[in-house]
Amino acid sequence: MTWAAAVPAALVAAAWCVLPGALVARACGWRGIACWGSAPLVSIALIATTAVVAGRIGVGWGAWPAVAAAVLCAVVALAVRTGLRRVRRTSPSTDRPRWSFRLRGGPDGDLAGAALAAGMVVTVAICWLTAVLGFGRIDAISATYDAVHHYSAVARIMATGDASSLTLGELTSPGHPVAYPAAWHDVVALVGLTSGASIPVASNVVALVVAAVVWPLSCVLLVRQTAGRRAGAFLVAPVLATAFTAMPWMVMTWGVLWPNLLGVALLPAGLAAVVGVLGLARDSALGRGSALLLGAIAVAGLGLAQPNALVGLLVLGLSPLVVAAVLTAVRRARTRRWVTAVAAPVGALAVVLGVVWLLAWSPFLAAVRSFDWPATMGRLEAVRGVLLNGMNQRPDLWAVSVLVVIGAVFALRSPRTAWLVPAHATSAFLYVLAASREDALTAALTGAWYNDSYRLAAMVPVTGVALASLGVVETVRLLLRAANALPGVDLPPERRRLLALPAVAVAAVALVLASDGFRVGVHAIAVAGTYQRDESTMLSPGQREFLDEVGREVPVDDVVAENPWTGNALLYPLTGRQVTFPHLSGSWTPDQEVVRQRLRDAATDPTVCPAVRAAGVTYAIDAPVTFWPWDERSGTYPGLTGLDRAPGFEPVVSGGGSTLYRITACGEDGGSAAG
Repeated sequence: MTWAAAVPAALVAAAWCVLPGALVARACGWRGIACWGSAPLVSIALIATTAVVAGRIGVGWGAWPAVAAAVLCAVVALAVRTGLRRVRRTSPSTDRPRWSFRLRGGPDGDLAGAALAAGMVVTVAICWLTAVLGFGRIDAISATYDAVHHYSAVARIMATGDASSLTLGELTSPGHPVAYPAAWHDVVALVGLTSGASIPVASNVVALVVAAVVWPLSCVLLVRQTAGRRAGAFLVAPVLATAFTAMPWMVMTWGVLWPNLLGVALLPAGLAAVVGVLGLARDSALGRGSALLLGAIAVAGLGLAQPNALVGLLVLGLSPLVVAAVLTAVRRARTRRWVTAVAAPVGALAVVLGVVWLLAWSPFLAAVRSFDWPATMGRLEAVRGVLLNGMNQRPDLWAVSVLVVIGAVFALRSPRTAWLVPAHATSAFLYVLAASREDALTAALTGAWYNDSYRLAAMVPVTGVALASLGVVETVRLLLRAANALPGVDLPPERRRLLALPAVAVAAVALVLASDGFRVGVHAIAVAGTYQRDESTMLSPGQREFLDEVGREVPVDDVVAENPWTGNALLYPLTGRQVTFPHLSGSWTPDQEVVRQRLRDAATDPTVCPAVRAAGVTYAIDAPVTFWPWDERSGTYPGLTGLDRAPGFEPVVSGGGSTLYRITACGEDGGSAAG
C-alpha cells in the first residue's frame, strides 16, 4: 500500500480520535478550543470505557457500539445541560450551540479558529513528512519486542470482538483474564474494522494521527489555559508540538511504546482541566464545573490508555496545586480568614505526600517498581540533554530549547503561569534520575514508569510546548511594544493586538524554515530506528511473503505452533491465523508448555498429542531465531526445532528461512501415531 492509498485510513483514524469527543463536548456546551482541545481525550476515554462495557454485556467490538455510546453520552449531556439551564432560568438564546469558530469574537477571541486551523495544517504537513521519511513503507512493521504484543492484541480484538481492558491481558495469560490498558488497541481495531486497513497500516496511521492531531490539540488546550485568548498562541502551539524529539517521535519507535504515546498525548488536556479546577487558568476556556468533569474523564482516558500517564498527571498537577494553595493562603490571610489560610497549604502538603507515597511505597505500583532500566549516562550529560532537549543522547534542539527558556522567564512573571516552571523542572528531574542514577531514590520515584528514561523524557514536552508557545507570543508582544517606541511610530493597543497574529505567523514561518521544520530529519531518523533497520531483526528477507502464503494455506480456525522469537508470531496480526504463542513471553497453559517443549516428539511421546489437540494445533513452523538471538528466552522452544528430522510432520510451505509443517503424528483420538 502506498502512502496516498493510506489517506482514507488516516482520515478514519482522525475521525475516531476526534469526532466522538467533539460531539460530547459540544453537548456539554464547550465551544471553540475547549471543544476541539478536549475532543481527543473525551474520544479515547469514551472508546475505551465503551469497550469495557461492551465486553461485559457480550456485545462485539466495532463501530456501532462506539457510535451508539457517543450519541447516548451526547444526549445525556444535552439533557442535563438543558435541565440545569431551566433551573437557572437562563434564556435559551444565550446558550445556543455554536458548532464552528467565528472569525471575530467567540469564546477564544478574534481569529482563534482561523489561527488554529492554519497551525494544524502546518503541523499535519510536518508530521506526515516525518512519518513518510521515518516509516518508509506505510505498512512497515516495528521490529521491537513490545510491537509483537500490540499487533497480536489488536488481532485478538478483531478476531474475538472482545476489546475490554479487563480481559485483554488474557492474550499472554490464556484462561486467566488479566487487566491490560486497551485504549490504543481499541482505536487501532476500530480503524482496521472500519477502513479495511491491515493491522500494521492501522497501527502506523493511528501513531501518525496521535502525533499530528491528538497531541497538538491537547497541547493547544493547555496553552489556551495558560496564555489566554491569544490567537497567535493557537497558531504556533500545534507546530511547536512537533518540535520535541522525546514526544511524540521517540515513544513512537522506542519499545515500541504506543500506549505511552497515546497516554502522554492526552496528558496536556488533563493538566488543562486541573488548572481550570484550581482557578489558575488565564481567562479559562472551561468553567470550574466543566473542568472538573474533564478531569474525571481524564482519569478514565489516561488510566485506560496507559496508567503511568495518569500518574504523570498527578505528579505534574502538584505544581499548580501548590501555587494555588499559596495564593489562596495569601489572599485569605490578608482578609484574616485564618482557617482557610492554613487549610489550603496543609491540604496541598497532604496531597503531595500522598503522591510521593503512591510513587515510592504504594502496593498499587509495586509490580512496575520491580523493573529496572539501567542508567545510560552521567548526571551532567542528562541535565544537558534536558536543557537542550536532546534527551537519551539524541541531537540537541537549540531553537525550541531557547524558546522554552524564554517562556519560563515570562511564565514566572505571573502567578497564573508560574507553576509551569516547577512542573517542567519536576519532569526533568525524574528523567535525570532515571537516565543517570542507580539507587533507592531513583527506584522509588521513577518506578511508576519502569525506571525508564524514555517514558519520563516524553513528559518533559508536556510543559515544554506550553512554555515555548508562551515564549513566542510574549517575545512578539515585546517586539511590537519596542517598535511602538521608535520615533514616528504610534501603534495604539488595539492596533498592536491586530498585528500580533500576523507577527506570530511570520515568526512561526521563520522558525520552521530556519530549523528545517524543527529538525524533521532528526525526528525521522529517530522513528526510522525500529522501522527501517535490517528486517532480519524480526523478519528475514522473504519471511513476510512466507507468512502471507501460510495465511492462504492454513484454514481459518486452525492453530499454528511457532517460536515467537523467529518472527513467526506475526502470522496472527498479518493474516488472522491463530498461533500458540502470540507474544515473546507469557504465562502459558500446560498444554502450550508441552507443545513448546516436546512437539517434535509427538510420534513417540504419548503425552504430546493430547496437548496438541487440547491446544487446537494442526500446523507448526520451524525457523531459525532472528530476533534477539542473544536472549536466552529465544532458545526455550526445543519442541519447535528440528521438525525436518522428526517423524509425523509433513512440509507444506517454505520461504524466508521458515517451513510450515502439517502435523500428521497425532491420531483422531489425540494419541500419538505410535500409541
